[in-house]
Amino acid sequence: MVADSNLTTTAETLPRRARFRLLRMLGRHWKDSVRHYGWRKTIRQSFAALGRALRESLPDHRRARFGDLDFDFDHNVDTTRSNAKFVPQFIAMLIGSPYFASEPWLFQEMMQALPIEFQAFTFVDLGSGKARALLLAAQYPFQQIIGVEFMPDLNSIARRNVAAYPQVESLEMDARDFEFPSTPLVVYMFNPFPEPVFAAVLANLECSWRESPRAMYIAYRSPELEHSLAGCKWLENVTGNERWVVYRAN
Repeated sequence: MVADSNLTTTAETLPRRARFRLLRMLGRHWKDSVRHYGWRKTIRQSFAALGRALRESLPDHRRARFGDLDFDFDHNVDTTRSNAKFVPQFIAMLIGSPYFASEPWLFQEMMQALPIEFQAFTFVDLGSGKARALLLAAQYPFQQIIGVEFMPDLNSIARRNVAAYPQVESLEMDARDFEFPSTPLVVYMFNPFPEPVFAAVLANLECSWRESPRAMYIAYRSPELEHSLAGCKWLENVTGNERWVVYRAN
């Protein structure tokens, strides 16, 4: 197995350019949060994120992370959250959700719910972390598979994980800046964003769809912000349950 605590860097060991990009994205997040929530709620959310990150570092919480290791042992990769360090987990919590790897059986359930011919579609994972979902998507005949992850250390590990898959690409960037391919799309998200970022991503996705009308599906795991999807007149609910939902452009 590749998983090793040395693979996960901290903010202090990142190259200067990567640190600059990360700090710029954090500043952008702070401004958007203040604009959306106001100063008080933004500050409360920041302290709450710090509290969650500290709790995650306690021994009992760290032990609970090791429930997702089977996939990594079977495929000789590092996609688990068990060795995620405090700094990247705190930053992830600060601007959205902590890193979790997609469960293979739930991912398969979501893919089976898509009424599509996979070979005609591009798969895009927004907030792709260490690329677990990209590797799962590689088991289907998608035209292309793209991951978008803003955390440099997670994306560095993701690139190593997908190196053997020529159809898979992992990009280090803010999802709000991603330009969606003009091909039919399956957009996958494991609840990666706070509401202001989620709204911006949906606006970009709608703009892309209206500029180039095509089949487009959103597969949303842990749908905490499903109300944002339900409020989009250009989307309709296809199927789902309490764990995930699928919407399509209409």
